[in-house]
Amino acid sequence: MRVYFNGSFSNGKTTCRKWVAKEYNLKDVPEVARTVLAEREIKEEADLQKLRTNTNNVFDVQSEIIARQLQIEKEYRDNFVSCRGLDSLAFFIAFGSPLDITRFMKGPVFTEYLKWIKHPSVYTFLIKPDRSLLTNDGFRDTNWDLSLEIYGIVKAILRTNQVSYTLISDSNMSERQTLIQSVLSNYLPIHIEEACK
Repeated sequence: MRVYFNGSFSNGKTTCRKWVAKEYNLKDVPEVARTVLAEREIKEEADLQKLRTNTNNVFDVQSEIIARQLQIEKEYRDNFVSCRGLDSLAFFIAFGSPLDITRFMKGPVFTEYLKWIKHPSVYTFLIKPDRSLLTNDGFRDTNWDLSLEIYGIVKAILRTNQVSYTLISDSNMSERQTLIQSVLSNYLPIHIEEACK
């Protein structure tokens, strides 16, 4: 089983990812985007704004993030939970050049990633933005309009590529956990199985 949380920034994807990893004894795939950005010394929100003014840089950064996301997921192989894969493509679409976007989406990396996330063993969740969850940590975006835009792009990517997903629209973590558990009900957590022996 592989579980994905998609959506905009600062909406609880990481919290959901960590909870599922612990609850279902799955490997927790680290966030590749932050690693790539840190390597390029993009450490503050102002650095992100500067990056987005150059479409060549947007292409270089976002395409690398997606390629490395696929690479690390392939290394984990199975039984993991992840987030941020398609979100990076959404930022690429929002800030990249149309020619670069078209070329990338027809290229081998995106084609392979799409096939990878459409596997029958994959569970995909899309988290709806909630203004109350936007957090200013000095790095992440805090622009509500951009949050809605990124969410809309991610949703469009999922729908136009026939990727099945479950929408999480409640910001309450308890409600989110209940919904996630109902979707993953056929997958019994390993630690519960062991407890029943």
